[in-house]
Amino acid sequence: MKAMLAAFVVTALIAVSADLILANVGFSSQERGSSASVRLDN
Repeated sequence: MKAMLAAFVVTALIAVSADLILANVGFSSQERGSSASVRLDN
């Protein structure tokens, strides 16, 4: 039971860390999917 709980905690930490790191590096879906040719002010 302790091993399963530890695995859940580690999985959550990895998921949160990856989200924060990728967002700060500029690898978010918003930054990857938009470009200068997209017009949003219509």
